[in-house]
Amino acid sequence: MLYIVKAHTAMLCLFILLTAPVFAQEGPIPQGEGKGGVKIGPGIIIPFILIPTILKKLKEGKEQPLTYEVLDKKPINISQSGNNYIIDWVVYYANNTNSVQNGITISDGPINSIIPGSLQQPAGWTGSLNPTNIIATWTGNAPPINGYMTATVSTQMASTFNVTGGGDGYRAFPYRHMSSGGKLRIYFINHHEPMFSNINTGQIFKCVDTLTGNYCTGFPKILPKGDNSGKFSSSGMYNEEYYIDSSGKFYYAVTANDKEFGLGCYNLETDTECGFYRLGVNPTKTWSYVKGPWKVGNELYMVGGDYKLYCLDAINPANFCSGLSSYQTGFSFPASSFLDPNAVGTTISPNMSFGPGIFGEVIGKKLYFITDSHANAIPKTIRAFCFDTLSKTSCAGWTVSSQVHNSPMTYPRIWASFIYYDNAMNPIHLCTRLNGTYQYCFSLSNGLPSSPPTVFGGFSLGTGFGAEVTVGSRTYFPDFMYQAGSFNYGRVLCWDWSTGSPCMPNWEYKSWTHPFKGNPRDYTTNIDDRGCIWVVGDNSPAIWYFDPNKPLDKNGHASKCEEKNAMQIFVFKPWQYCSGPKPFIWTGVEIANASLSDFTKLLIKVKDSSNNIIFTYDCVVNNSLNANLASIVSQTNGQPLNVEVEYTLASGSNLNNFELRAYYHASPLEFCYKSQHNCLQDVVKNIVNVSGVEQAPKVEVELPKPQSCPVVGEDGQGSGQPSGPGSGSQGGSGGGMGSGLGGALLSPVPLPEGGILGSGSALEGAGGTAPLSGVGGSGAQVVEKDGKVHIIPETKQRCYWRPKATAPAKPKEETITKKPVVSKKKPVRKEPITSGTKTAKAHMPVKKPVKKPLVPPKAQPAKGADMEYVCEPEK
Repeated sequence: MLYIVKAHTAMLCLFILLTAPVFAQEGPIPQGEGKGGVKIGPGIIIPFILIPTILKKLKEGKEQPLTYEVLDKKPINISQSGNNYIIDWVVYYANNTNSVQNGITISDGPINSIIPGSLQQPAGWTGSLNPTNIIATWTGNAPPINGYMTATVSTQMASTFNVTGGGDGYRAFPYRHMSSGGKLRIYFINHHEPMFSNINTGQIFKCVDTLTGNYCTGFPKILPKGDNSGKFSSSGMYNEEYYIDSSGKFYYAVTANDKEFGLGCYNLETDTECGFYRLGVNPTKTWSYVKGPWKVGNELYMVGGDYKLYCLDAINPANFCSGLSSYQTGFSFPASSFLDPNAVGTTISPNMSFGPGIFGEVIGKKLYFITDSHANAIPKTIRAFCFDTLSKTSCAGWTVSSQVHNSPMTYPRIWASFIYYDNAMNPIHLCTRLNGTYQYCFSLSNGLPSSPPTVFGGFSLGTGFGAEVTVGSRTYFPDFMYQAGSFNYGRVLCWDWSTGSPCMPNWEYKSWTHPFKGNPRDYTTNIDDRGCIWVVGDNSPAIWYFDPNKPLDKNGHASKCEEKNAMQIFVFKPWQYCSGPKPFIWTGVEIANASLSDFTKLLIKVKDSSNNIIFTYDCVVNNSLNANLASIVSQTNGQPLNVEVEYTLASGSNLNNFELRAYYHASPLEFCYKSQHNCLQDVVKNIVNVSGVEQAPKVEVELPKPQSCPVVGEDGQGSGQPSGPGSGSQGGSGGGMGSGLGGALLSPVPLPEGGILGSGSALEGAGGTAPLSGVGGSGAQVVEKDGKVHIIPETKQRCYWRPKATAPAKPKEETITKKPVVSKKKPVRKEPITSGTKTAKAHMPVKKPVKKPLVPPKAQPAKGADMEYVCEPEK
């Protein structure tokens, strides 16, 4: 998704989510063992009386966009151990302009010293340290604080598909993938693939996204056996049959490398294996073979290389079909009807190329078959069979008869069977169309050979017809391998049964893949749920599709399908913040680069993380392409925005694609790092600046060392003594990044700011403050007032060494409180970036202690004694 900038009105809704529920997401990070610290984390509290006003302004769209300080830096945590302490810093940058700022560089330092590996930055930015680890630099592009993200809603499918590797596809399996927003996917399995022992060379199971033309995520892959065993399946010569149930379970023939054959299951929605249903074992070869499934009612039928017909329950394939005590139906084909691929050759690839040559058609409750006695030789014997799925026996009155084909063929195989209809669309013959003008048929009433007029009898076909698809009174036949030796187009031929002649006005649909992808060498056709016909061939990278109801294009080729009626889902992601969750408000959605007249239906829906619809907007009914999201701000703040667009294009619309925009108001970008210091150092002082923007801002920051640093003097730790534990806050609320100081100190006004929200602290009313203290009340107290950090000095303590006591004395507790404070700052409206340098002294003026001459402690620890270092409040 792209970032495009546009100021959007009424962003005051930002503050609704700055209440306790927002910060409840951010619990403090536990301290390291033996470490104390000061946690700085004030939050903003919104008086509930203001919320109706904010929502009203958001809905009316009368408020100007809120802005922030362009550049700022704050400490959010100080953790101390003895003489050493670590500061967690956050640098904030806000692009308050109306355009993306490219090539921004933020530099922080020198500061002694930055911990390597601690730099964090927004996605797409890079962070680095100088060789001495005292200067941090971040470089990247800054999107606006008030802007929108955009996604393209495609009304046309891809014109080219990025299919790579082995390209010998066979048939398209269209499926509308609900987990990706109802996008149409095309699955296919390369045929006559042995799936060698190296699974990386046998990724024959493929899927393409019809909108992008790219492989679906995780594809291509091996064709799994289905039982999560890690075993895989080869594919046969004619893998045209399949079944996909309403939940997205894809059932296919498995010829496994462990000699088992049967029905495999793969869940297209979850991309997981969902079962293998074993029909048998081939005892003679590693690779066995099975063909199907054909679905008749609620039953799935398959034919094994052992010539047996099997039946599985379509609702639960673990169950046998009605009236059966096993998967076997009791029906078997004569061994002479087709060639068992395991009986020919000594290698796998030739075996798969031989067949078996058996093709099925379902009419009502009966299953009809045509067989090819030898899939690679002339002459060949063609037979027809009929199975009654109700009685589980051969059809009554059916005679198994045969016809012999003796004419030479480029590819001496039968490629498919088809149903021959009369003018009223009554099925009357079972046929196959071979090369030249050869057509072989059998009467559906008795199985005897029949001779109806040849379909496309005036055309001498090079190979014959592949697997067809029938829509209404028309059947679309792929001209198998048409012009296969050239770089020209392939084609699909249309036959109209109502007239018994080629379709009018168009009987020939030429592929449009050349010259970019070459001749598709078409094998089969199939149709998706919107009436678009898909064609896959020997050159599967040249997969193509066409709309049979549209006239030919200006070049005389088939016209591409459009998504006239579609539903697509888009997910817009909020910015991520290194110091923890921050408010990120989705304020509205808009349809752009289109007009209301392009649609007869246009619905915008927003779903939560559980896929529940929480917002619906009918653009046509409301006569507007803009939807305000004020009513769901509390449910979408800081969360991905899941938008579903459902549309129907008007009949006269020529709209190709249109745009979906998601408007937002964001908290400033955050850049985080840690610096380590020693109590012997003075005030921590450094400068942050930005380059790459006009009138680049600069910020100077000062922060005194913690008041909990050990006092150097006669009662402090003297020269030569080990460093004792820090006497600052030791409680659970210290240490770790707390609840978003940046949200407080960088909060847009006019609403009140202030109010510390720490672990275990209470909210002291709207805009009030409550100082954060550690256990016992000792240690520096950090509060925010008038946009600055103030450190309140610790309680004076006396620290010394003594022999380790059994029960050390506990310091008295002292709690510091402060009355609620309400900022009197005036409202700030959107302004251009201003230049200049500001100084943020993050403390109250603290008088430095007068250094006393270093003298030995009054009580020297005995050599080898078990000593401890303790601090007590001075009396």
